[in-house]
Amino acid sequence: MEKILITGDDLTVEQVVKIALGENGKYAQVELGNLDKVQKSVDYIDGKVKNKEVIYGVTTGFGPNAEKIIPPERAKQLQVNLLRSHSCGVGKMFPTYIVRAIMLIRLNTLLKGFSGVHKTTVRQLQNFLNHEIHPLIPEQGSVGASGDLCPLSHMALALIGEGYVEFQGTEFKTNEMFSLPGIKEKKLKPIELSYKEGIALNNGTTVMAALGVFAVYEFERLLKLATLTSSLMLEAYCARKTAFDEKIHAVRNHAEQSEVARWIRSFTENSTYIGIEPETLAGKFDALAKLKVKPQDAYSFRCIPQVFGASLRALNHAKEIFAGEINAVVDNPIIFVDEDEIISGGNFHGQPLALALDYLKLAIAEVGNIVERQINKLVDKATNDLLEPFLVYDDQHINSGLMIPQYVAASLVSENKVLVHPASADSIPTSANTEDHVSMGTIAGRQAVEILGNVKKIVTIAILTAHHAAEIRQNQFMKFGVEATFAKATGELYDEVKFAIPAFNYGNFLYEDRFIFDDIQDLADNYDNFVSIAESNLKK
Repeated sequence: MEKILITGDDLTVEQVVKIALGENGKYAQVELGNLDKVQKSVDYIDGKVKNKEVIYGVTTGFGPNAEKIIPPERAKQLQVNLLRSHSCGVGKMFPTYIVRAIMLIRLNTLLKGFSGVHKTTVRQLQNFLNHEIHPLIPEQGSVGASGDLCPLSHMALALIGEGYVEFQGTEFKTNEMFSLPGIKEKKLKPIELSYKEGIALNNGTTVMAALGVFAVYEFERLLKLATLTSSLMLEAYCARKTAFDEKIHAVRNHAEQSEVARWIRSFTENSTYIGIEPETLAGKFDALAKLKVKPQDAYSFRCIPQVFGASLRALNHAKEIFAGEINAVVDNPIIFVDEDEIISGGNFHGQPLALALDYLKLAIAEVGNIVERQINKLVDKATNDLLEPFLVYDDQHINSGLMIPQYVAASLVSENKVLVHPASADSIPTSANTEDHVSMGTIAGRQAVEILGNVKKIVTIAILTAHHAAEIRQNQFMKFGVEATFAKATGELYDEVKFAIPAFNYGNFLYEDRFIFDDIQDLADNYDNFVSIAESNLKK
């Protein structure tokens, strides 16, 4: 089983995904480094408490209670009470992969040695990850400063044997889980918190960082698939290829726009459907030849590099933000042992992530916007250049074909227009006005993941649409004796649809209405294979 060393300094997005998602039901195991720095910060805090020094959140209360001095003999109970009182989230629970990402990113932060936690605490997080013990963390309850206090408290509470966890597919009260024979055999037990450990565990941007990591990871895959799907649509439409010429993108000075244009050229390489000349059609398919005389296509086809390229730019920006954040010190106060300083600040504030997530939300939603327009173009007989109305053969006018999947895509686009409103534009003061500006970054993260799910559904409908359109165009060309071939990449996508829906190996699906719900679900179940086709055909 793969082992990944976590040190606090060099965790990558790819490692977070590998440990959080797993592969074939197996998770990579976590190993710990930098434990000497962890111990150094603990010894430092213990010494300060022994000397009865005043330290925020250690020998004082929290927030507006910061002026209240806590005697050393009560300081450890302060940390436990913090987690209990702050574990009050609501709503459905985060999925397991997000919970695992939260635990991992928090573990990485603590290993940097600026937080004052014991080795037993970081090892407890390691054990939870490696033994697949997952705290139940409600999605709602964070305002994004002082970090993700509420959801992180639910995570941390499980470490001390309270709250709820999921283990081996069953939900338990955490104390009951620790009583299971299998857990006892592993010698796992609740930890006891020491000075500063509660606030070190629940103060920071970890939940929004986890959401951001997966939004970035999934959007990168989705954007490549959306481009491949659009490329098959371009072929089915017999679109002009001049809009993707590298020269016109080079003079725009946007690297990501040029990159998407390169993707399209790669996906449509050697295709004779895209860019087919009217002369090739003349005398064979004259009706289409007349339509293809005009030099340019609608924006939803012609401007794919400009729109997708802008989204790719936003993705790259967000990737940079989150790559840095997962290796950052984000709690408060921060312990600088070598300088003999404990400094209170605001690294827990989620504004850098909130703005990046709101930007990313818009970038994801815009991909859905333009793809829905492509779907609409191909099902509308007024705009699809002689493809069948709603992509169904229907001489008796009894079939709706792909009429309603376009409605579904449109409804998802409309939902996204609500979700894309910037969460970071709002701030509601909390903690008796001590925390008088908050980021709402975790809300932005949750919305980004929801928008992403909606756009994945839109692209799935687009794959269905592209396949129908390509099949009809292929039939037309065979009928009129026009020789044409799909590109390698788009041909693989076309064939994979037939693998996902075996009935599509026969022509009947173009002549009679089907239970399309099952078709869309089958394609959604095959999503990872579609992404693999896109990624494998983009290797340089």
